[in-house]
Amino acid sequence: KSIEAVDDEVVEIILNSIDEGSLEGIDLSSNSQLTDEVLSSIRRRGTNLRSLQLSGLRNLSAIALEAFFTPIDDLPSPPMLRKLDLSHCSHDEINDAVVMLAAKASSFRSLADAVNSEIEISSSVNPENLVSEITNSLGLVHVNVSGSSISDKSMEMLAATCKSSLEELDVGFCAGVSDKGLGYL
Repeated sequence: KSIEAVDDEVVEIILNSIDEGSLEGIDLSSNSQLTDEVLSSIRRRGTNLRSLQLSGLRNLSAIALEAFFTPIDDLPSPPMLRKLDLSHCSHDEINDAVVMLAAKASSFRSLADAVNSEIEISSSVNPENLVSEITNSLGLVHVNVSGSSISDKSMEMLAATCKSSLEELDVGFCAGVSDKGLGYL
């Protein structure tokens, strides 16, 4: 079901009414009135966010999405997403920088969480392999960026950060993704 006339203010009111950290998923797809402002509200309240679906939100900018996935002082860490849907947003705004930052935020926060959970590391473990194992076992699982301007660079980053976790990838109508890019996965 959907609610008509959802705008940034309505989403902010709804998000402010829930307990901090309890939001694990949000689907705001096809709400044409939403803008970059909604990302700020989600970032502040979505500290445990795992699923972000913003399909068809054509008023989102690359700058706001990049900020959403970048660590910024006085804001909660970027979300450690498992599912990201930025399909059918404005073609040029969903670009390599956005996908790279989203992938890094998901996998490197996972690494920080794993290290903070006091993983026991014996002297026989190669730290480089450990980093690779941790970052590849966690991170994005479902990614839909169809209709965007991403290129093979995004495929290379997804392979580097979530190759073993990625189960579903939709890059339909992404002219910048070639067979070579898909080969990274």
